[in-house]
Amino acid sequence: MTLDIEHLTDLEVKELISELKRVTGKFPPLMQLYGQIKDDTIVEGTLNNIEYKLHRYRHPIDNTRFSISLRFSQTNETLVRIDINNGTHKNPDKTIIPQNHIHIYKDTNTNKKDDYAAKLPGHFQHLHDLFEALEDFLSYNNIKI
Repeated sequence: MTLDIEHLTDLEVKELISELKRVTGKFPPLMQLYGQIKDDTIVEGTLNNIEYKLHRYRHPIDNTRFSISLRFSQTNETLVRIDINNGTHKNPDKTIIPQNHIHIYKDTNTNKKDDYAAKLPGHFQHLHDLFEALEDFLSYNNIKI
């Protein structure tokens, strides 16, 4: 069965998140402790053979402000993204989400699949540092290096 990654159901999204994924591109070497980080690593799903970009971003001045996302390579739409210390988020339904939050793909009648954010699940315990948060993100998305 081929998935239409432009119109996924909530169940398909959950299955893609839990599917085993492997880093197939070169994972960036250890990065500096301070300053901007902005890079992509190729990841592939083992069941659906979907190619993703694992994206890391850290603010150039504020090291506590960062995001980590898993995007579809084909469409650049987000499957999962966490935003840490990036300010609150206002959802299209006007609900306000705290500054540390998660975006999970949702096929709505808006153009962007990551318009909605939610509070971070308890799985994410290490939010003080990009590298520690990355470990939680890899585990949450079942990504193996």
